[in-house]
Amino acid sequence: MHGDILQLPSSQKFTCIHSLQVSKDDIDLFHSHKVSEQALGRWLVTSHSLGSGSFATVRLAMDTSQSAHRQVACKTLKRKSSDKRSSVVKEAQILGALNHPNINRVFDVVTDQKFIHIFLELCTGGDLFSYISHYESTGYRLCEGEAQYIMYQLLQGLEYLHERLISHRDLKPENILLFSPGPYPRIQIADFGLARPKSYQETFNVCGTVPYLPPEGIMALDNKLMGYVGIPADCWSAGVVMYLMLCSVVIESHDKESQYWLSSQRNDEVVKRRIIDGDVDFHPEIWESIPDAEALCQWLLSPDPQKRATVYDAQNSKWIKCDLLELKTAYQNRMNSF
Repeated sequence: MHGDILQLPSSQKFTCIHSLQVSKDDIDLFHSHKVSEQALGRWLVTSHSLGSGSFATVRLAMDTSQSAHRQVACKTLKRKSSDKRSSVVKEAQILGALNHPNINRVFDVVTDQKFIHIFLELCTGGDLFSYISHYESTGYRLCEGEAQYIMYQLLQGLEYLHERLISHRDLKPENILLFSPGPYPRIQIADFGLARPKSYQETFNVCGTVPYLPPEGIMALDNKLMGYVGIPADCWSAGVVMYLMLCSVVIESHDKESQYWLSSQRNDEVVKRRIIDGDVDFHPEIWESIPDAEALCQWLLSPDPQKRATVYDAQNSKWIKCDLLELKTAYQNRMNSF
């Protein structure tokens, strides 16, 4: 039926589309059976769809230059007459200057009269949200070792960003990609549309996803005179990601255009209150056996941004340091395999 979604476990999603129920422009942009191959400079964009959302579609593309011949992802967004491309250009500019194994790399940006095309490093393992969801659906949790390995990489990527005074500001499992399928995956931080340079400065433009916002971000949502700093906010979000991995629970987030948005909005009010009140359930059944992980997670989820763990604190925490040699070795071996 129209709108039904088929998802491979921990991997790609496919949306069933009835061509009579979508506009011609949307078909041309978002649905691969209506899109032919397209040459854009050195890039050949295929008709193979890797995924789509309300505002963008992602297709498989090829770098046809003699030195590369690699597969990449082409993220295509529709241009609007009033669109200054600020968010898109920002994402491309920030990512284009970054080069780290745990950051999703931008190779190029091509624009035409209708669309903006961003050519990105191809990740084939889906996202961390789907990965955690798969475990939740089977009644199992990620083992501590795998969560630790993923968290180690996440901290590596955040350290690289924070050293350059860049905050992501929308860190969540949906924006953490798995480079390839399988256990103990290499991960990449993606979707930098809300990222902020000079992130040591206070911002009054609150953005991100409510369940992953820190208390100071939640309070700034309702008080435009309050600001918050992006780097400590990233650390809070990393703590939420860590919590979700070790508990193997997921937070459903809905687009404002979704039919579920109103119910999601009501739920957000409950979530906001719990975040401000510091209402985080460290259930003994899960956390009693992993006290070092609990200590780090609580530190990252400190309500006071001045007392909250930084990425450097987290990397030097007992939970990471006690297995640092094994983590570094596994990390290096995985990097060398690509």
